[in-house]
Amino acid sequence: MKCPYCNQEMEAGFLTSDARCIAWRRERHEPGLVSRNDRNSGVQLARKTLGAAVVENAYCCAACRKIVVDYSL
Repeated sequence: MKCPYCNQEMEAGFLTSDARCIAWRRERHEPGLVSRNDRNSGVQLARKTLGAAVVENAYCCAACRKIVVDYSL
């Protein structure tokens, strides 16, 4: 998918959340914190969310640091 902001290629992945953080990841994981050793596989977006969730079809643009989510079911 091309980034709508800079037209660079975006990387497909997932948004995950648990009680500690929201993160974008290249591969589907159990929701959890992106550790310092795990930074190559994800980007931590926020801390202290409520509940746990996984959002499919989240695309990350490393060039302009944007994430685009397709929420169609």
